[in-house]
Amino acid sequence: MKNQKKHVRIWIVLAVLLVIGIVLVINRYTVRQVWCNVFSPTLPLDESAVWQGGKTLEGIPYAADSEAQYIDLYVPDNVENPPLFVLIHGGGFAFNDAQSRQAQFMYRYFRDHGFACASINYRLSPEAAYPAAVCDVKAAVRFLCHNAEEYGFNAENIAIWGESAGGYLATMTALSAPEAFSDVLCLGETQSERYPMPLFDALVDYYGCIDFVTQRSNFAEEGLITWIPTLANGWANDVLDEYDSLEELWLRKNYADWGEEEKIGASPLHRAERRENGNPALRSLLIHGDADITVSHRQSVELYEALKANGEDVTLKLVPKCKHADDRLFTDEILNEVKSFLLESF
Repeated sequence: MKNQKKHVRIWIVLAVLLVIGIVLVINRYTVRQVWCNVFSPTLPLDESAVWQGGKTLEGIPYAADSEAQYIDLYVPDNVENPPLFVLIHGGGFAFNDAQSRQAQFMYRYFRDHGFACASINYRLSPEAAYPAAVCDVKAAVRFLCHNAEEYGFNAENIAIWGESAGGYLATMTALSAPEAFSDVLCLGETQSERYPMPLFDALVDYYGCIDFVTQRSNFAEEGLITWIPTLANGWANDVLDEYDSLEELWLRKNYADWGEEEKIGASPLHRAERRENGNPALRSLLIHGDADITVSHRQSVELYEALKANGEDVTLKLVPKCKHADDRLFTDEILNEVKSFLLESF
């Protein structure tokens, strides 16, 4: 009996090795992507120290529709009238908050380098469907700029960053017309009188999903085995209910039922192609890991090409062997590049 079990284990190991060998021969690209995701290093995030470099104002409400509508704001003391850097967390529209790991990497670095940092919390998809989160971000930005003098930063110099779903929200905010997605009243506004929506100096998009339609085909175009992204993103299944993806949950409609107007209206890519915002001063920096199996790096390539075709000032940085939300995208080396880009944009 023991020998039989031993033989079974040997055959299982051999079968697994055979499958791996076949995949290696047929699709080395998939193996490379999976390897980069499995063996990605983690950077330390020190959460022990209280910031001594300026004002910390967390939980500032910016609207009255939900407890989720608040801002965590950090304003440095060592810079007079610092520029404002708006930060939008990711999480597939369904997870995380203003204190996500990636948002912390950003505000901890930039508040120490002379920027007022506003990490915006917004309603997640289980609470409110599209376009609620976009409306929330725009309301938060209007609130911040209207109250800039009170909080001590310069609303004339303003940039926005987002990662993953937050990259989508940041891009939609920066590229859509100022009056678009204005359904949410920020505190102090009335239906007849809204605070002006600022034009951004800079957009920094970290691996954002830019077009839900092409996102479905990007991985196949890359040559990635199609079930790999589905398997890798299975962590989201608990919230999906009858939907197949986080995007469908957010839109409250299965992909097969999306109309053409919905596909275009929910796409920052189409807004970029139409130059809807009309902001000649906007500069864009797109950063994406080339081993991302959650949001294909082709999403950033498509946005780059659309902005470039319009004569926009846009830079694309594809970082080798980095996965989705990779800690290595938040090293001092890369954040120094982002800082230089921002300072050149103001």
